Amino acid sequence: MTEKYLTFDCYGTLLNEEPTYAAIETIAKKIGVDPKLARQRFISYQDSRDNMHPYLDYAILTRNNLIHLDFQFGLTHQFEKYYVDVLIAHRSLKPFPEVIPTLKKFIEHGYKLIMMSNSSWDIIDANVKALEVPFDVWTAEDVHAYKPDLHFFNTVGEHYGFTPENHWHIAEGYSSDILATDQINWPSIWVNRPNETPSTDVRPTQMVATLDQALQFLD
Repeated sequence: MTEKYLTFDCYGTLLNEEPTYAAIETIAKKIGVDPKLARQRFISYQDSRDNMHPYLDYAILTRNNLIHLDFQFGLTHQFEKYYVDVLIAHRSLKPFPEVIPTLKKFIEHGYKLIMMSNSSWDIIDANVKALEVPFDVWTAEDVHAYKPDLHFFNTVGEHYGFTPENHWHIAEGYSSDILATDQINWPSIWVNRPNETPSTDVRPTQMVATLDQALQFLD
């Protein structure tokens, strides 16, 4: 029997990142700056490829993000001193309600589950344990590249021998995952939880609102 594979983005697809962003807002309130603006700037920094090259460990990237927030708000060592609190929040993320039952159904359908995450070894272990099912795990630290760098995707694809017939990529990240998979012809399912409008004319193979809706496209 031919092996079947599902690759997944972790954050936003399987795990709800809201507690990380809530931690940033809580810190901002303690410091006395606009919490919504702090949240927005934290997310923008974390998503920008310009801040990821050359490769940085995810924890260092997060610390640099907090230092950058201090700079943007004209502060010194205010956000940064809560660096450990932010990492703890990130390690403690929980899955969306439908995720664990759906992952178990994927396994029942004979799929091998593979995580591809812009994370690092010291964080991802706790995140994977929260999902309660076995995963092969690849992080940015393993390949020294952050998605959407095609080196990440090609390294994983070559390792397992993905084809359009034996593999789907499932992700919430449009710019980090869907645009990249389009370039290398991976079949994709966009878990568009926020109901975002695509920023380009690139479209996934399929689009769903929650992970369980992906089951209809898998044999």
